[in-house]
Amino acid sequence: MRAIKRRTVSILALGAIFNTTPHAQSEDAMAKQFVSMWRLVSRTQRLADGTTRQHPISVGYIIYTDTGHMCYVAMNPSRPKWKSEIAPTPEEALSGITGLGAYCATVEIHAKEGFVVHHVEIERSPNRVGLARKRWFTFQGPNRVALRIDTPELNPPVVEDTLIWERVQK
Repeated sequence: MRAIKRRTVSILALGAIFNTTPHAQSEDAMAKQFVSMWRLVSRTQRLADGTTRQHPISVGYIIYTDTGHMCYVAMNPSRPKWKSEIAPTPEEALSGITGLGAYCATVEIHAKEGFVVHHVEIERSPNRVGLARKRWFTFQGPNRVALRIDTPELNPPVVEDTLIWERVQK
Protein backbone atom coordinates (compact mmCIF):
# COMPACT_ATOMS: atom_id res chain seq x y z
CA MET A 1 0.00 0.00 0.00
CA ARG A 2 2.83 2.41 0.89
CA ALA A 3 4.48 1.84 -2.50
CA ILE A 4 1.21 2.64 -4.24
CA LYS A 5 0.81 5.82 -2.20
CA ARG A 6 4.38 6.88 -2.97
CA ARG A 7 3.89 6.22 -6.68
CA THR A 8 0.66 8.17 -6.56
CA VAL A 9 2.30 11.05 -4.77
CA SER A 10 4.81 11.81 -7.45
CA ILE A 11 1.94 12.62 -9.73
CA LEU A 12 1.38 15.53 -7.38
CA ALA A 13 2.70 18.37 -9.45
CA LEU A 14 0.59 18.29 -12.64
CA GLY A 15 -2.70 20.02 -13.40
CA ALA A 16 -5.48 20.83 -11.02
CA ILE A 17 -9.19 21.35 -11.35
CA PHE A 18 -10.30 24.85 -10.44
CA ASN A 19 -9.91 25.43 -6.70
CA THR A 20 -9.59 21.73 -6.09
CA THR A 21 -10.20 20.65 -2.54
CA PRO A 22 -8.39 17.56 -1.30
CA HIS A 23 -11.65 15.92 -0.21
CA ALA A 24 -13.17 16.03 -3.69
CA GLN A 25 -10.82 13.57 -5.42
CA SER A 26 -9.22 10.18 -4.96
CA GLU A 27 -5.53 9.91 -4.14
CA ASP A 28 -4.78 8.72 -7.70
CA ALA A 29 -6.63 11.63 -9.30
CA MET A 30 -5.05 14.12 -6.90
CA ALA A 31 -1.59 12.68 -7.49
CA LYS A 32 -1.95 13.13 -11.26
CA GLN A 33 -2.46 16.84 -10.68
CA PHE A 34 1.02 17.15 -9.18
CA VAL A 35 3.09 15.52 -11.94
CA SER A 36 4.91 18.40 -13.59
CA MET A 37 7.68 20.93 -13.20
CA TRP A 38 6.65 23.93 -11.10
CA ARG A 39 8.27 27.38 -10.78
CA LEU A 40 8.29 29.18 -7.43
CA VAL A 41 6.09 32.29 -7.63
CA SER A 42 6.25 33.45 -4.02
CA ARG A 43 7.30 32.34 -0.57
CA THR A 44 5.71 33.99 2.45
CA GLN A 45 6.38 33.27 6.11
CA ARG A 46 4.00 34.01 8.97
CA LEU A 47 5.65 34.85 12.28
CA ALA A 48 4.44 34.12 15.82
CA ASP A 49 3.40 37.77 16.27
CA GLY A 50 1.09 37.52 13.22
CA THR A 51 3.26 39.54 10.83
CA THR A 52 4.43 38.18 7.47
CA ARG A 53 7.64 38.45 5.48
CA GLN A 54 8.99 37.24 2.16
CA HIS A 55 11.59 34.49 2.40
CA PRO A 56 14.94 35.34 0.71
CA ILE A 57 15.15 31.91 -0.98
CA SER A 58 12.57 32.91 -3.56
CA VAL A 59 13.66 31.58 -6.97
CA GLY A 60 13.30 27.88 -7.62
CA TYR A 61 11.67 24.80 -9.07
CA ILE A 62 9.98 21.68 -7.76
CA ILE A 63 9.42 18.61 -9.91
CA TYR A 64 7.02 15.75 -9.20
CA THR A 65 7.28 12.60 -11.32
CA ASP A 66 4.87 9.79 -12.08
CA THR A 67 7.29 7.37 -10.39
CA GLY A 68 6.60 8.77 -6.91
CA HIS A 69 9.63 11.06 -6.66
CA MET A 70 10.21 14.77 -6.33
CA CYS A 71 13.12 17.21 -6.38
CA TYR A 72 13.25 20.77 -5.09
CA VAL A 73 15.91 23.40 -5.62
CA ALA A 74 15.66 27.09 -4.80
CA MET A 75 18.03 29.96 -4.14
CA ASN A 76 18.32 33.48 -2.86
CA PRO A 77 18.67 35.55 -6.06
CA SER A 78 20.78 38.08 -4.13
CA ARG A 79 23.60 35.64 -3.36
CA PRO A 80 26.91 37.35 -4.19
CA LYS A 81 28.92 35.87 -7.04
CA TRP A 82 32.27 34.27 -6.25
CA LYS A 83 35.45 36.01 -7.40
CA SER A 84 36.70 32.68 -8.76
CA GLU A 85 34.30 30.50 -10.71
CA ILE A 86 35.46 27.23 -9.15
CA ALA A 87 37.34 28.11 -5.94
CA PRO A 88 35.27 30.24 -3.55
CA THR A 89 36.69 31.72 -0.38
CA PRO A 90 35.31 30.18 2.84
CA GLU A 91 32.99 33.20 3.23
CA GLU A 92 31.77 32.90 -0.37
CA ALA A 93 31.17 29.16 0.05
CA LEU A 94 29.15 29.77 3.22
CA SER A 95 26.96 32.40 1.56
CA GLY A 96 26.47 30.08 -1.40
CA ILE A 97 25.24 27.17 0.72
CA THR A 98 23.07 29.24 3.08
CA GLY A 99 21.38 30.86 0.09
CA LEU A 100 20.40 27.51 -1.41
CA GLY A 101 17.70 24.97 -0.59
CA ALA A 102 17.69 21.56 -2.25
CA TYR A 103 16.41 18.05 -1.64
CA CYS A 104 15.01 14.96 -3.41
CA ALA A 105 12.50 12.53 -1.97
CA THR A 106 9.91 9.88 -2.52
CA VAL A 107 6.38 11.21 -2.18
CA GLU A 108 3.28 10.01 -0.37
CA ILE A 109 -0.05 11.75 -0.96
CA HIS A 110 -2.90 11.96 1.53
CA ALA A 111 -5.65 13.46 -0.65
CA LYS A 112 -8.46 13.30 1.89
CA GLU A 113 -6.38 15.00 4.56
CA GLY A 114 -4.92 17.55 2.12
CA PHE A 115 -1.21 16.94 2.59
CA VAL A 116 1.79 15.25 0.98
CA VAL A 117 4.82 13.78 2.69
CA HIS A 118 8.29 14.05 1.17
CA HIS A 119 10.52 11.20 2.44
CA VAL A 120 13.94 12.85 2.06
CA GLU A 121 16.66 10.78 0.36
CA ILE A 122 19.09 13.56 -0.67
CA GLU A 123 19.38 16.94 1.06
CA ARG A 124 21.67 19.96 1.21
CA SER A 125 21.77 19.45 4.98
CA PRO A 126 22.94 15.92 5.92
CA ASN A 127 20.92 16.08 9.16
CA ARG A 128 17.67 16.10 7.17
CA VAL A 129 18.29 12.94 5.14
CA GLY A 130 15.71 10.37 6.22
CA LEU A 131 13.17 12.92 7.47
CA ALA A 132 9.51 12.92 6.47
CA ARG A 133 8.53 16.47 5.46
CA LYS A 134 4.80 17.18 5.57
CA ARG A 135 3.35 19.76 3.17
CA TRP A 136 -0.29 20.91 3.21
CA PHE A 137 -1.52 21.57 -0.33
CA THR A 138 -4.21 23.65 -2.01
CA PHE A 139 -4.63 23.78 -5.78
CA GLN A 140 -5.50 27.29 -6.97
CA GLY A 141 -6.76 26.45 -10.44
CA PRO A 142 -5.19 24.05 -12.94
CA ASN A 143 -1.72 25.63 -12.93
CA ARG A 144 -1.07 26.78 -9.36
CA VAL A 145 -0.56 24.97 -6.10
CA ALA A 146 0.24 26.26 -2.61
CA LEU A 147 2.38 24.09 -0.36
CA ARG A 148 2.33 25.10 3.31
CA ILE A 149 4.80 24.07 5.98
CA ASP A 150 3.80 24.36 9.63
CA THR A 151 5.79 24.14 12.83
CA PRO A 152 7.59 22.17 14.29
CA GLU A 153 9.70 21.90 11.12
CA LEU A 154 10.25 25.66 11.14
CA ASN A 155 12.53 27.71 13.36
CA PRO A 156 10.97 30.30 15.70
CA PRO A 157 9.65 32.88 15.24
CA VAL A 158 8.33 31.40 11.95
CA VAL A 159 5.10 29.43 12.43
CA GLU A 160 4.06 28.96 8.78
CA ASP A 161 5.88 28.98 5.43
CA THR A 162 3.76 29.05 2.25
CA LEU A 163 5.24 28.47 -1.19
CA ILE A 164 3.13 29.22 -4.27
CA TRP A 165 4.09 27.20 -7.36
CA GLU A 166 3.06 27.73 -10.98
CA ARG A 167 3.18 24.95 -13.55
CA VAL A 168 5.93 25.46 -16.13
CA GLN A 169 4.39 25.68 -19.60
CA LYS A 170 6.15 24.89 -22.89
